[in-house]
Amino acid sequence: MKIRNCLLSTIPFLLTFFSTAGFAQESAQDWLMKMSLAAKNMNYDGKFVYQHGNQLEAMRITHQANNNGVRERLVSLNGAPREIIRNNDMVRCYLPDEDSVMVSSRNPQAKKFPGLLPSSMERLNESYLIKTGKISRIANRSAQLILIRPQDRYRYGYRLWADTKTGLLLKADLVNQQGESLEQFMFTDIEINKSLSDSDFEPSFDNSKMVWHKEPGSPKKELSQSNWRAQRLPKGFNLTASLNRFKPTKGEPMIHLVYSDGLAAVSVFIERGHGDSASMSQGANQMGAVHAYRAMVEGYQVTVVGEVPAETVEMIGSSITMTE
Repeated sequence: MKIRNCLLSTIPFLLTFFSTAGFAQESAQDWLMKMSLAAKNMNYDGKFVYQHGNQLEAMRITHQANNNGVRERLVSLNGAPREIIRNNDMVRCYLPDEDSVMVSSRNPQAKKFPGLLPSSMERLNESYLIKTGKISRIANRSAQLILIRPQDRYRYGYRLWADTKTGLLLKADLVNQQGESLEQFMFTDIEINKSLSDSDFEPSFDNSKMVWHKEPGSPKKELSQSNWRAQRLPKGFNLTASLNRFKPTKGEPMIHLVYSDGLAAVSVFIERGHGDSASMSQGANQMGAVHAYRAMVEGYQVTVVGEVPAETVEMIGSSITMTE
């Protein structure tokens, strides 16, 4: 009887051991792909916190993917009330304290939690060392840790925790070279594969009397995108997007270049200089994990922004030139 009881008591341990071993057999690259696909293709409804510096924000995200495309609703749970509702590429930002709604097109380069990962992983090994870590618990779910460490000083590292059942990203830390967390996203409560209805993607307050501000059309006089390029880039960074945009406040033409290594992304904004451009602060600035660099190039204001170290934005920003 004692032997039988002893054997029975080891069953939970053995199940846990073999289950954990099965998870570990999957490569870190496999887990990254799972996270990317889960964030895009699954239905989920959850609350998460976003910590950056001394600030802590609480959000709720509802996401649905089906044959009609993607719908998403993001609600701020503290501070000024904000709701962002996306239907495929159309985005509406509700600002009840300002009695206004901002309508715009989704930036295809934009990535947000839990959809932080690219759909293609081939290039990541050029710039990062990627491996699996321990299994822990996030939002009362089993989570596999993935460690992403940069191979140089031009990018940050990541600690990612994926739900072991679905692959959905449950927690993400952006870390510096000393391993210190610069910002963190973490689900505190999450329902995955939840049945969602149209009412889940409607604003929670009356917006009938709000003023709607629609994104202006294309600028009348576009700037030539092909004339601008960065002459120096950190290893692994490539030009991934070149867009003609406009300044939201004035509708003036602006070029938007995006350089990325597959994870980190740097945006370069180029606009015609004005009388007050010379008096604008030039050089580097920092806000948490985000670094920015400004410079005047042949009468144009160049602004470089990204969640990367200061050396990266300075290298790219100081090498932006207008070619023939």
